[in-house]
Parts: sequence; C-alpha cells; structure tokens
Amino acid sequence: MTPIHLLVTLLAALMAASAIAGPGPGSPDVPEKFLELTIDPAERTIRGELRMHRPPGTSEFRLWDGLRVHEVRAGEETLRATPAPGGRYRIQVPEAAAPVVITWSGALPAPGDGVAGMFMARDGGFLSPEGGWYPVFEPAHSFALRLHARVPSGQRFVATGSLVGEATDDGTHYTARHAHPRIDGVVLVTGPWLERSVEVDGVHVRTLFPEALNANYAESYLEHTARYLGMFAERAGAYPYESFTIAASPAPVGVAFPGFTVLGERVIPLPFIPRTSLAHELLHSWWGTGVRVDYASGNWSEALTTYMADYHLADLRGEGRETRHRWLLDLAALPPEMDRPLVTFRGGNQGADRIIGYNRGAMMFHMLNRRIGAQAFDAGARLFSERHMFRVADWADLQAAFSEAADEDLSSFFNAWLQRPGLPELALHDVERIRDGDAWEIRGVLEQVQEADPWPLAVPLVVETGNGPVRHTVSMDERRASFSVRVTDPPVAIATDPDYDVLRQLADAPPIVRMATLHPDTRLVTTQPGLEGVGPAVLGRRPESADSFAPDASLLLVGETGDVADWLAAEDVPEPPESMARRGRARAWTVPGTRLLVLSADDMEGLRNLVGALRHHGHRSYLVQDADGRSVEAGVWKSVEEPLRAVFRE
Repeated sequence: MTPIHLLVTLLAALMAASAIAGPGPGSPDVPEKFLELTIDPAERTIRGELRMHRPPGTSEFRLWDGLRVHEVRAGEETLRATPAPGGRYRIQVPEAAAPVVITWSGALPAPGDGVAGMFMARDGGFLSPEGGWYPVFEPAHSFALRLHARVPSGQRFVATGSLVGEATDDGTHYTARHAHPRIDGVVLVTGPWLERSVEVDGVHVRTLFPEALNANYAESYLEHTARYLGMFAERAGAYPYESFTIAASPAPVGVAFPGFTVLGERVIPLPFIPRTSLAHELLHSWWGTGVRVDYASGNWSEALTTYMADYHLADLRGEGRETRHRWLLDLAALPPEMDRPLVTFRGGNQGADRIIGYNRGAMMFHMLNRRIGAQAFDAGARLFSERHMFRVADWADLQAAFSEAADEDLSSFFNAWLQRPGLPELALHDVERIRDGDAWEIRGVLEQVQEADPWPLAVPLVVETGNGPVRHTVSMDERRASFSVRVTDPPVAIATDPDYDVLRQLADAPPIVRMATLHPDTRLVTTQPGLEGVGPAVLGRRPESADSFAPDASLLLVGETGDVADWLAAEDVPEPPESMARRGRARAWTVPGTRLLVLSADDMEGLRNLVGALRHHGHRSYLVQDADGRSVEAGVWKSVEEPLRAVFRE
C-alpha cells in the first residue's frame, strides 16, 4: 500500500476514534499521558516510554506486533505483560499503584509494507493511533497529553497539540515538546524539513517544508495563515492551540489534525491552495479537531468549515453567487438514488459524499445566516466553540448554540434541512403588474411544486426597475404563497431567487460533467480500440459499453477528434450551444437535453491531459485545453429559459 493510500484510508479510523465523550479540558478526571520518544526516520526505529496512571485491576493495551515491549512497571514493581489476541497485552495493575510505565522499541513499517495507519521513511513518516505505534489502551478514553520527542538533526516532527516552548537542535538531535489538554489519540508526522515561523497574536505559526518549497512558498503560507487566524478568531472564538504548523507530505493530501495540517508536496505550489484549502484546514482547528464530531449522529464539521472558510473567502472575492450556483448545480446532477438527508453524512470528500456533506450543508448554513443575521450567526459559532472545545458535539448542540444566539427556536429549520432528503422546487406564476397612481404593484404566486411536503423557505424576490433592483422576501411554510410588491419606478421584470440564496432544485439546470461521472449507470462509447481505460479513470469504475446514442441514456463518449465528430453526426446528436467538436487540442462537453458527456482529443497525450484535469471541472458544462494541456476555456451552458423570471412588456 502506498503512503497516499495509507493516509487516505486511516482517516475514517481516526475520525471514529476522535468521537469519545468525556470530561472537558482541565478536568481532574482526565488522566495524563507522558510520552518520551526517540525516532530515527532513516533507520525506521522508535524507542519510547509511556507513563500514566491506570485503575487497579486488568488493563489491556494494543501495540503493533512489529514492536517489542521491554518492561512494564508500577513504581518499583515489575508487571507482567501477557500477550493477548490481536496484538494486545494484558497487565494487572495493583492497588494504590504508582504510575504505570511501559517501555518499548522496534522497527516501524516502511511505506510499502501495507501496515494501516503508519509508515516511516527518511523522506517522510506518518504515525497514527490506528497503527499502534505506542501502547493504546482499550477501551479508549480521553487523556491530557505531554509529549517529548527527538529525531536526528536534518529531520523535524510535528505531533498532536501545541508546540510547548522552544524546539532545540544541538547538531545531533532535534528535540521538541507538544501538549494537548484533552485528546483521544496521538498523531506524529516526520520529514526532512526546514522550518520557518512567525508569531501571530501569541500563536506560534510555522511551516515545515522541504528546501525548495521552503524557499518559494513558506512566506506565502505564513502570511495567509496569519490573516486567517485573525479572521476566524473573530468569528469562531479564540484559536484553541498555542501553535499551528503546516507540514509537507509526499502524498497529495490536505488533512487537519489538532494543532497542525499536512499538505501534499505537489499540492503546496498550486496557486489557489493558500487561499482555499489552507483556510479550510486551519478552520478545522475549531471545527473537527477542536470541537470534535459525534460521528454516530452525523458530521456537521465539513459543512460548517466549508461555509465559514471556503465560502466566506469566495464571498470576499465577490464569488459568493457563483459558489452558491455551483453547489446547486452539483445537487441537480446528483442521481436520485444517491440523494440522502444531510444528517446521514459521516465523512468522505468525493462524489455524492462531498455534494451532500460539504455543499448541501454549507448552503444550509448560508440560509441560516440569512435567517438570523450575520451577527447572531457568528455569536452562535463562538458560543458553540466556547461550550464544546475539546469535547464531542453533535447537530443538536450546534442547533442549541445558534438558537440561543438568535433568541429563536430553530428546531423546525434544522429538522427540515437535516432530516429530509430531496429539495424544494419553485414555480412562479399568475404574475401581474398593476399601475396605482405614481406607483406600481406586482402581484403573483410562488409555489413549491415538488411531490414531497413543502419546506420552510424564505424566498428572495427581486423587482428590476430602471433605477435598480427592489428586494422582497416571501416566507413559505405552505405549498403556495401569494405576494405583493410595491415599487415607485416602472418595473421591468421580477426574478425569483436570482442570486441562488435558497437551497432548492434548479428548474433550469444545464448539464455538467458531474451529471455523467456520478450516475451509476453511465456507459462508455469509444470510437476506436484501446480507449477502454478512460472509463474507469473518469468514472471511478469499469462501465458497461454502448454503441448508440439515446437522449435519456447516461453515456460517456471518448475518441479522436475526427472520429467523435463523425459519430455525433451519424447519431444525429444535437449540437451544444457553442460548437465544441474541434476546439483546442482536447475538449470535454455535455449536450443540453441529453445525458451525454463527450471527450475528444487530437492525440493520446491530449486525451491523457484532459482526463487528468476533468476531476477539477466536474461543475462545468465544457472544458477546452490547448497544446500544452492548459485549460483555456471552461464554463457552464446558459439556460435558454428562465422559468423563475417574469418580464413585463410595454
């Protein structure tokens, strides 16, 4: 198993392990664990000592079977560690015992050894509780962590919690201390990094990057982090750690841990990462690794983090409307059999999981913000942070905090948007404009036309006039709501939710790439032999093949430029709004009115570049690449009809 797969697959176990209830930080009921470690990444060796109090009687701990327990003692008394099934050991702790001390050592697995949850190498190491690299007592309980570790000079490490005091390097070893007031497991990451740091309002912010990345990107990451720390502290409460570290990894990941984040070495140079993913991972210091998730009752952290980090920054750049539209397009592309209530989301950042857990959830928080106001929303977030930091919290806790901040019972809002699948679908009809002296009155009806029961909605209406827009909101608790808007300037048109502020089914959603990649029954059409591998690369599975076109069949067509053009003509496939068949070196496009996704290129290299880029453009209707594989055109087809807009004719 590669390091990439190890990092990705261990996340589910880490998330489950983090959801352990218990006393809050600073409580005397939280036992302390002291870890003393010496790690040599090049040799893959570890020597460790764990000290902690255990209750009298039988205790059981787990340690990876490649490591050896040297001694277990309580004060002057040596305790027998009896092997048990599953890499476990049992010990009998005597009454009124001193702290239990366990010493162990051994060689850690290499990246290719396939050990879940950990690997170690000179170029980078990753140790998680799932791997059993230190004695993990079961059943798991929260503890206060004090960690003191050293690695050879030229190496660095970062671990769970805050960096305490100054790290030192005596020319032989790098030594540092970490602490956390209440945690359930310890993660430690190593690498041949250079360190760069800055102090931001008492928080020690640092990067741990390889030499080339350190020279070219460290300052940018430190500057962005400094900005985000102030921004998020104002909205979500005080930053919960004394330090924040951004560490590089050979794996192309973005993963948040208590007090640090790990970003892929190939990801770090991407220009959009400091203004998107970095903010997301930093805000997880509040939502996810600070206030922890009760995964059994649903994962709220990705939605709240997406809304308060990714969306907030997009909105500051003037991209809020575009972002909301993209979320609704993704939801419109979701096959009905993949739709489910937000409360069922547990984790996963791809495909339907991301659309439900991130996009739908963030859109719900946008509606909540509009309902209670930005001031109450931020007050609710700060209250939630204050009450539950380093504790496990669920959706009910989040609802309670926002309800208190808004001085409003929000149970009906949360119940509807958490518990129900599907989306409301709006229709605008019976619109009329009436002249009333020097003013005009616009009357009409908004209706929820979905088969399911009506949703609680606050629907924005915008009356377009020669002197600018006039805004009005229609509250809808029933299926139909009549409205009346009075304006003093001649109205030109009226539009329903033109800025995509309502979580709803788009009535005029154009087809996007994700429409085909999400659908479980998408079949593959190739215009020549040897292209069968494109199907799994694009769809994530091996699809069945097809030969002919049908408008209601979900199809992926792949081939050389001329062959694809001939196939489309022979099958009488409708032309898209703009001619795409021969633009650039490679291109992908959907066809409105069908469920067809077309990929064509002038040569195999162009096709490989196109396939590699496609996962970043799932929300697009079309993509064109040039001879160097650069994306030169990308966008979404414009809707021909606007069913939620009425134009007034003179």
